[in-house]
Amino acid sequence: MTHPYRRWLKGLVFAACFVPVLPLVALAWLEKRLTRGEQLFTGFSQLLALLPSRLGVGLRAAYYFGTLDECSWETNVGFGTIFSHRHARLGARASMGAYCVIGHADIGPGVRIGSRVSIPSGKRQHLDAAGRLSSSERFDTVAVGEGSWIGEGAILLAKVGYGCIVSAGAVVTTAVPDRSVVGGNPARVLRGPR
Repeated sequence: MTHPYRRWLKGLVFAACFVPVLPLVALAWLEKRLTRGEQLFTGFSQLLALLPSRLGVGLRAAYYFGTLDECSWETNVGFGTIFSHRHARLGARASMGAYCVIGHADIGPGVRIGSRVSIPSGKRQHLDAAGRLSSSERFDTVAVGEGSWIGEGAILLAKVGYGCIVSAGAVVTTAVPDRSVVGGNPARVLRGPR
Protein backbone atom coordinates (compact mmCIF):
# COMPACT_ATOMS: atom_id res chain seq x y z
CA MET A 1 0.00 0.00 0.00
CA THR A 2 1.38 3.39 -0.93
CA HIS A 3 1.44 6.29 1.47
CA PRO A 4 -1.44 8.74 0.77
CA TYR A 5 0.98 11.66 0.43
CA ARG A 6 3.31 9.96 -2.06
CA ARG A 7 1.51 11.21 -5.18
CA TRP A 8 1.20 14.69 -3.68
CA LEU A 9 4.95 14.72 -2.95
CA LYS A 10 5.73 13.53 -6.49
CA GLY A 11 3.58 16.36 -7.86
CA LEU A 12 5.48 18.86 -5.73
CA VAL A 13 8.84 17.56 -7.02
CA PHE A 14 7.53 17.73 -10.59
CA ALA A 15 6.47 21.36 -10.10
CA ALA A 16 9.95 22.17 -8.75
CA CYS A 17 11.50 20.57 -11.86
CA PHE A 18 9.21 22.51 -14.18
CA VAL A 19 10.52 25.89 -13.02
CA PRO A 20 14.08 25.56 -14.43
CA VAL A 21 12.88 24.15 -17.78
CA LEU A 22 10.19 26.80 -18.25
CA PRO A 23 12.46 29.03 -20.41
CA LEU A 24 13.25 26.04 -22.66
CA VAL A 25 9.56 25.18 -22.92
CA ALA A 26 8.72 28.80 -23.79
CA LEU A 27 11.38 28.95 -26.53
CA ALA A 28 10.26 25.61 -28.00
CA TRP A 29 6.64 26.84 -27.94
CA LEU A 30 7.62 30.06 -29.75
CA GLU A 31 9.55 28.03 -32.31
CA LYS A 32 6.47 25.91 -32.94
CA ARG A 33 4.20 28.94 -33.32
CA LEU A 34 6.54 31.09 -35.43
CA THR A 35 8.53 28.68 -37.59
CA ARG A 36 6.95 25.23 -37.41
CA GLY A 37 10.56 24.00 -37.10
CA GLU A 38 11.96 21.63 -34.47
CA GLN A 39 15.62 22.63 -34.17
CA LEU A 40 15.23 24.23 -30.72
CA PHE A 41 12.92 21.48 -29.50
CA THR A 42 15.41 18.79 -30.56
CA GLY A 43 18.42 20.71 -29.25
CA PHE A 44 16.86 21.11 -25.80
CA SER A 45 15.85 17.44 -25.88
CA GLN A 46 19.48 16.47 -26.53
CA LEU A 47 20.76 18.84 -23.83
CA LEU A 48 18.41 17.50 -21.16
CA ALA A 49 19.19 13.90 -22.19
CA LEU A 50 22.71 14.42 -20.78
CA LEU A 51 21.59 15.16 -17.22
CA PRO A 52 22.11 12.15 -14.92
CA SER A 53 20.25 10.85 -11.87
CA ARG A 54 16.73 11.55 -10.63
CA LEU A 55 17.25 15.27 -11.33
CA GLY A 56 17.68 14.52 -15.04
CA VAL A 57 14.60 12.28 -15.03
CA GLY A 58 12.55 15.03 -13.38
CA LEU A 59 13.74 17.78 -15.73
CA ARG A 60 13.12 15.64 -18.83
CA ALA A 61 9.60 14.79 -17.61
CA ALA A 62 8.87 18.49 -17.05
CA TYR A 63 10.27 19.52 -20.45
CA TYR A 64 8.32 16.89 -22.37
CA PHE A 65 5.17 17.68 -20.35
CA GLY A 66 5.44 21.23 -21.68
CA THR A 67 6.45 20.48 -25.27
CA LEU A 68 5.05 17.17 -26.57
CA ASP A 69 1.56 16.98 -28.08
CA GLU A 70 0.55 15.15 -24.90
CA CYS A 71 2.62 13.99 -21.94
CA SER A 72 1.69 12.94 -18.43
CA TRP A 73 3.73 14.40 -15.60
CA GLU A 74 4.08 10.85 -14.25
CA THR A 75 6.73 9.57 -16.68
CA ASN A 76 10.30 8.33 -16.53
CA VAL A 77 12.56 9.22 -19.46
CA GLY A 78 16.01 7.67 -19.01
CA PHE A 79 19.49 9.14 -19.47
CA GLY A 80 20.44 9.75 -23.10
CA THR A 81 16.87 9.28 -24.33
CA ILE A 82 15.48 11.87 -26.73
CA PHE A 83 12.27 12.63 -28.58
CA SER A 84 13.26 13.70 -32.09
CA HIS A 85 9.82 15.20 -32.86
CA ARG A 86 7.36 17.03 -30.65
CA HIS A 87 4.38 15.21 -32.20
CA ALA A 88 4.37 12.39 -29.67
CA ARG A 89 2.19 11.30 -26.79
CA LEU A 90 3.44 9.77 -23.56
CA GLY A 91 0.94 8.24 -21.15
CA ALA A 92 0.92 8.16 -17.36
CA ARG A 93 3.44 5.86 -15.67
CA ALA A 94 5.22 5.21 -18.99
CA SER A 95 8.89 4.50 -18.48
CA MET A 96 11.84 4.17 -20.83
CA GLY A 97 15.46 3.22 -20.25
CA ALA A 98 18.64 4.87 -21.44
CA TYR A 99 19.54 5.87 -24.99
CA CYS A 100 16.15 5.50 -26.66
CA VAL A 101 15.24 7.57 -29.73
CA ILE A 102 11.53 8.29 -30.13
CA GLY A 103 9.90 9.97 -33.15
CA HIS A 104 6.18 10.34 -33.84
CA ALA A 105 4.84 7.90 -31.27
CA ASP A 106 1.78 7.35 -29.12
CA ILE A 107 3.02 5.53 -26.03
CA GLY A 108 0.18 4.38 -23.80
CA PRO A 109 -0.12 4.39 -20.01
CA GLY A 110 2.04 1.95 -18.09
CA VAL A 111 4.28 1.08 -21.05
CA ARG A 112 7.78 -0.12 -20.07
CA ILE A 113 10.51 0.43 -22.66
CA GLY A 114 14.02 -0.99 -22.25
CA SER A 115 17.26 0.78 -23.16
CA ARG A 116 18.39 1.55 -26.72
CA VAL A 117 14.88 1.17 -28.17
CA SER A 118 14.16 3.05 -31.37
CA ILE A 119 10.70 4.15 -32.43
CA PRO A 120 11.18 6.09 -35.67
CA SER A 121 8.19 7.78 -37.25
CA GLY A 122 6.96 4.75 -39.17
CA LYS A 123 8.69 2.81 -41.91
CA ARG A 124 8.10 5.12 -44.87
CA GLN A 125 9.77 8.35 -43.76
CA HIS A 126 11.75 8.90 -46.95
CA LEU A 127 9.39 7.41 -49.54
CA ASP A 128 6.68 9.08 -51.58
CA ALA A 129 3.19 7.62 -52.11
CA ALA A 130 4.50 5.42 -54.96
CA GLY A 131 7.27 3.99 -52.78
CA ARG A 132 10.12 5.89 -54.45
CA LEU A 133 12.91 7.61 -52.53
CA SER A 134 11.88 11.21 -51.91
CA SER A 135 13.35 14.28 -50.26
CA SER A 136 10.02 15.08 -48.59
CA GLU A 137 9.51 13.45 -45.23
CA ARG A 138 6.40 11.40 -44.53
CA PHE A 139 5.76 10.56 -40.90
CA ASP A 140 3.49 7.92 -39.42
CA THR A 141 2.68 7.66 -35.73
CA VAL A 142 3.71 4.37 -34.14
CA ALA A 143 1.40 3.42 -31.26
CA VAL A 144 2.37 1.27 -28.29
CA GLY A 145 -0.65 0.01 -26.35
CA GLU A 146 -1.23 0.33 -22.63
CA GLY A 147 0.79 -1.96 -20.38
CA SER A 148 3.12 -3.28 -23.09
CA TRP A 149 6.75 -4.17 -22.41
CA ILE A 150 9.40 -3.42 -25.03
CA GLY A 151 12.73 -5.25 -24.69
CA GLU A 152 16.21 -3.77 -25.01
CA GLY A 153 17.32 -2.74 -28.48
CA ALA A 154 13.95 -3.31 -30.14
CA ILE A 155 12.97 -1.26 -33.19
CA LEU A 156 9.28 -0.46 -33.60
CA LEU A 157 8.13 0.48 -37.10
CA ALA A 158 4.49 -0.58 -36.67
CA LYS A 159 1.78 -0.54 -34.01
CA VAL A 160 2.10 -2.68 -30.89
CA GLY A 161 -1.21 -3.59 -29.23
CA TYR A 162 -1.99 -3.36 -25.51
CA GLY A 163 -0.50 -5.80 -23.01
CA CYS A 164 2.18 -7.04 -25.44
CA ILE A 165 5.75 -8.16 -24.88
CA VAL A 166 8.30 -7.34 -27.59
CA SER A 167 11.50 -9.33 -27.15
CA ALA A 168 14.92 -7.72 -26.94
CA GLY A 169 16.33 -6.89 -30.38
CA ALA A 170 13.03 -7.49 -32.18
CA VAL A 171 12.25 -5.45 -35.30
CA VAL A 172 8.50 -4.87 -35.50
CA THR A 173 7.48 -4.24 -39.13
CA THR A 174 3.80 -5.28 -38.98
CA ALA A 175 1.11 -4.58 -36.38
CA VAL A 176 1.27 -6.71 -33.23
CA PRO A 177 -2.09 -8.04 -31.95
CA ASP A 178 -3.14 -7.20 -28.38
CA ARG A 179 -1.69 -9.37 -25.59
CA SER A 180 0.86 -11.10 -27.82
CA VAL A 181 4.53 -11.94 -27.40
CA VAL A 182 6.72 -11.22 -30.44
CA GLY A 183 10.40 -11.58 -31.25
CA GLY A 184 12.89 -11.83 -34.09
CA ASN A 185 13.84 -9.81 -37.16
CA PRO A 186 11.35 -9.29 -38.60
CA ALA A 187 9.27 -9.85 -35.48
CA ARG A 188 6.79 -12.70 -35.53
CA VAL A 189 4.22 -13.82 -32.98
CA LEU A 190 5.82 -16.27 -30.54
CA ARG A 191 2.72 -16.57 -28.39
CA GLY A 192 -0.75 -15.40 -29.35
CA PRO A 193 -3.16 -13.42 -27.21
CA ARG A 194 -2.87 -14.46 -23.59
